Amino acid sequence: MSLRVKRSLVGATATLALLMTPMVANAAGNGTETGTATTEGQPTVSEKTPEKSATPETKTTPESPTATTETPEPQAPAGNSEDTVTLNLYNLTDIHGHIEQVKKRKSDVVAEAGVASVACYMNKARQADPNSALTLLGDNIGASPYTSGVLYDNPTIAALNLLKPIASTIGNHELDLGQDAFRARIDGTSALVNGKKVDFTKVDFPYLGANVDGFGKYLKPYQIWTSPSGVKVAYIGAIAQDVPYKLSPGTTKGLTFNDPIPVINNLAKKLKDSGKADVVIAMLDDDVKNNYPKMGSYVDGLMGGDTHVPYSFTWVKGADGNYLSADASGSYTDNLANLQVVYNTKTKKVVSSKVIMIPAAKVAECGQDPAVAALVEKASAAAKEAGNEVIVNNLAGDYNRGIFGDKGPGSNRGTESTLGDLVADAMRGSILDENQKPVDIGVINAGGLRADLIPNDKVVTYRDTYEVMPFSNQLGYVKITGAKFKEALEQQWKTNLNTQNSRPMLKLGLSENVKYTYDPTLPFGQRITSVIIDGKPLDMAKLYTVGSVTFLLDGGDGFTALTSNGKAKTNGVLDRDAFNQYLRENSAKLHPAMVKRSIGVFGLAYAKMQTLDSKLQVKLRGLSFTEGPGRPDQVTVHLGKNQVTAKVNNDLADSNANNESAIITTDGAGQAVADFEVAALCKSLGSSKGTLPLSVSFDKDGKTYQYLVDGQLMLNLDCARGAETSTKEPTKPSQPGSNPKQPTSGTPVSGHAPGSGHGSVPGKGNLAETGSDATSLLTLTGILLLAGAGAYGISRRKRVA
Repeated sequence: MSLRVKRSLVGATATLALLMTPMVANAAGNGTETGTATTEGQPTVSEKTPEKSATPETKTTPESPTATTETPEPQAPAGNSEDTVTLNLYNLTDIHGHIEQVKKRKSDVVAEAGVASVACYMNKARQADPNSALTLLGDNIGASPYTSGVLYDNPTIAALNLLKPIASTIGNHELDLGQDAFRARIDGTSALVNGKKVDFTKVDFPYLGANVDGFGKYLKPYQIWTSPSGVKVAYIGAIAQDVPYKLSPGTTKGLTFNDPIPVINNLAKKLKDSGKADVVIAMLDDDVKNNYPKMGSYVDGLMGGDTHVPYSFTWVKGADGNYLSADASGSYTDNLANLQVVYNTKTKKVVSSKVIMIPAAKVAECGQDPAVAALVEKASAAAKEAGNEVIVNNLAGDYNRGIFGDKGPGSNRGTESTLGDLVADAMRGSILDENQKPVDIGVINAGGLRADLIPNDKVVTYRDTYEVMPFSNQLGYVKITGAKFKEALEQQWKTNLNTQNSRPMLKLGLSENVKYTYDPTLPFGQRITSVIIDGKPLDMAKLYTVGSVTFLLDGGDGFTALTSNGKAKTNGVLDRDAFNQYLRENSAKLHPAMVKRSIGVFGLAYAKMQTLDSKLQVKLRGLSFTEGPGRPDQVTVHLGKNQVTAKVNNDLADSNANNESAIITTDGAGQAVADFEVAALCKSLGSSKGTLPLSVSFDKDGKTYQYLVDGQLMLNLDCARGAETSTKEPTKPSQPGSNPKQPTSGTPVSGHAPGSGHGSVPGKGNLAETGSDATSLLTLTGILLLAGAGAYGISRRKRVA
């Protein structure tokens, strides 16, 4: 019996353990050389800069990736040393067709400079210092606003041509319309898009992808720019390996995406050893924060993108003890980044570098380049008439995507959002199965929603909904079991983040008839603890129809469980068209969701056996939306007739936002802890044994909002039976976002781990800590509804990134 001592309880005592029932039963580049690119019209050599020590002076850490400098004007060369040259290497990432200037609605501050202002700024920068260049980090097109998107992003390519970039990395969104369309852009020819012949504007700059095999002449591994000072700068372009995962299945057929890190480091060495390059800059369309520590000694700087988060890392340590600087401008034209490099022409080394981040408002002060401004104005006029079509004029409230910290709209794809809830409801209300019955579940992926839906005095136009849903995915459905649907919910959490992406969760928007709970401290793949559909527990064996866009139903974003029963069935209807019709039919009764459809409930697993004067702690997570009115200051937690009011911590800061210990970016916004007296719980039973339902609610504007369906989680108590003590320590589950400090009653909690047993506790009236193998007198029972999912097929679906 290992070391077990049976003891009788003195008085009425209870043990605590978490038991969810019913549990799930099954539950290297291609080596091609490129030509030399030079700046035009600026043959003058820049002034020299004094040499700086190679010792790191300034370091912006990953924990605080703020810009080192905000510069009011384009950078002129500094100093007069004969041996050093300053290179101003400007860069933009993730433009996504945002060619127009955008101002914040309430403050009138410029939030996106627009390409005409970027052109003006770059013209002045090159005049101030001819050793200035511009590069692009990919996702220049795709998921674009209406003006560019409705014209197949031809206006964006035409505008970028006028910016005279040295090169661009390929991004996954460059392939949104397929490989043939991308090749047609490079050639300036036409291709079929959804059966329609489309003429594409020719790209006048090279696209780079050193780690991509299969594109032949359409992707080059690097581009060398010889500055007017004679310094040869090699830009190596690469992209993360997860491109197939981000695009519709089949889009990347015939292409291979190799690990970019060794490709970049090996090619950098080759270029420097051969004398082809004096300075090597890696242009990697991936999270710069994760990748700068992997850059070897032959890489002098790193430009990144993809995450839409601006980063500045000045003179930080690389993989070989070397120092470099790294940046990502953010997205659209919200910033213009300058990776400023000081090169010693005598020692043939980079002696210092730094990142300078120029915000949109400062870029806009330059004015606008007339040629680019005329191009943008022409595109806007061409798109305007159709875009002004009014879809509805009575939609109340704002529908937002998720945010975290001080990051902008849509920065948090790991949280339930009011926009995601609205679109998921539209999916369920729009998609019919083969029997013309509505699907059981509506689902949408967060990355498929590219703008917030903010009615203008309750008016929503076609332009507005286009910007929300620019991919033109077809709708469809699949039929999957409850078990597979539960598996799809588990797949919201992501692993192996360091090499492929930095989003620890990709949250699914779910229709209003679906509710679920999760325990973030449980192991990966086992975190869903209860699921309710239409007020009933998920039936693991039953087939459910799940409706969504083809991208998701075909397994995009890693949701392979949705493909378990074959291809989705489609009806040829586009997502945006169906969404517009849903708004027309329902706008008068729609409002942003106030209460989350999923929350985290945890803290009871492996808890201590306690005396009657002890407390039971219920920990809650994910109580709040990151924006909008659904952000309660406090919640009321009931266990039967026992009631506790707990404050809610709505802080959105998360130092672990990009790793598996994240809280806010794993749907954890809104945290609270409720402490219950064990004696009161036992007394409320009215007998020695029974169950108490768990409920969580909050009041606002005279209304009560309830999170859980009645009976979704039940607390089982046996206050009379004896219990065994155990010296065996239970196996601890993985604990993302855990914190050893225990909160006080009614205070906010930020990811606290459950207690763990480690031996007997002597003394009259006390019970030993218990593991999952101990007899349980007090357990939390979850009605775990896990079902498969049906599949709603689609034609082709486009990507979200």
